[in-house]
Amino acid sequence: MNAPRLAALAVIGVALVACFPESSPGPSATLTPAATLARPRFELATYMYALQTKGKIRIGALDNPAPISSRDASGRYSGFEPDLGRELAKAIFGPRQDIDTVIEWISVDSSTAVTALTSLQADVVIARLPITDEHAAVIDLTDTYFVSGERLLVLTSNDEIKDLADLDTKTVCVQSGSGVDAHVTDANDSARTLALDTYASCVGALQQGQVDAIGAEELTLWGLARQEPNTKIVGHALLEQRYGVGTKKNTSDRQGFLPFLNSWLAGVIRDGTWGRLYAQHITPLSKETKTSP
Repeated sequence: MNAPRLAALAVIGVALVACFPESSPGPSATLTPAATLARPRFELATYMYALQTKGKIRIGALDNPAPISSRDASGRYSGFEPDLGRELAKAIFGPRQDIDTVIEWISVDSSTAVTALTSLQADVVIARLPITDEHAAVIDLTDTYFVSGERLLVLTSNDEIKDLADLDTKTVCVQSGSGVDAHVTDANDSARTLALDTYASCVGALQQGQVDAIGAEELTLWGLARQEPNTKIVGHALLEQRYGVGTKKNTSDRQGFLPFLNSWLAGVIRDGTWGRLYAQHITPLSKETKTSP
C-alpha cells in the first residue's frame, strides 16, 4: 500500500475516534443503587417527617423473653419484635446498611411499657402490649401484629390429649397465682388442676407422671418445650390475647402516625415479611407456620 493511501487512512481513523468520545467507566459494583437509598417522603405536618428530622426513632423493647425479644451482652436486641421494629424504621428512614443507626432502643417491661410512651421516652413500644380497653384509654394501639394465648404442654408420647375436651379427669399443672387454673376449669369443668410454685416443678411433675399436662401462656410453654424436648404443645388457646404496637395518643403532635403504623403493618403482612420473621424466630419452637397474626 503506497504512502499517500496510508496517510489518508490515518486521517480517517483520527476522525472516527473524534466522533466517539471516550466512554466514562461504568458505576462501581460496590455502589448501592440509588433507589435503595431513597428516603420515603412524608407531609411536613406528620410525625413520620418529625422522626426523619430527628434522625432517630425510639423503640421500646423487652430484654429477655426470647424468641419474641431479647438483648445480648453487647446490648443488641434480637427476636421477632426487634426485627419488626427494624422493618418499621426502614419504612420511615429507608433501607440502610445498618438500620440500627437510626434506632434508639428503650428497655421496657410489662410495668413500664405504657409509661415509656406517656412520658415521651419512646416513640413506639413493640413489647407484647395487650390490646385492651384499659390500654386504649391512655395510649394508641395498632391493629393486631401478634396473637398468643394459654395452651397445654404434654409429653410427646401422649396421644390422648389433643384439645380442651380431652382434659376430662386429667390433671393440669399450673403456676400458683397465674390464674390459669380458673381458665382450665372454665374450659372443661371435669379437669383437675395442681398449682405448684414454679413451672420447673410442673415439668418435673409431668415427667414423673404426676400430672397429664401443663397449662401456661404460649410463650412460657415454648421455653419449657425447649428445655424438655420430649414435649409438645397442643390444643386451642384457653384464653387468647392480641398484641399491638403502642404509641402516645395523638394530641396534634402525632399527626398521621397511627394510620401510618396500621398501613405499614398491613404491608409487612401482605408482602410476606411478617411470615418470614415468624418462621425465623418462632417456628423453631412453636412448630407452626403462619403468614399472618
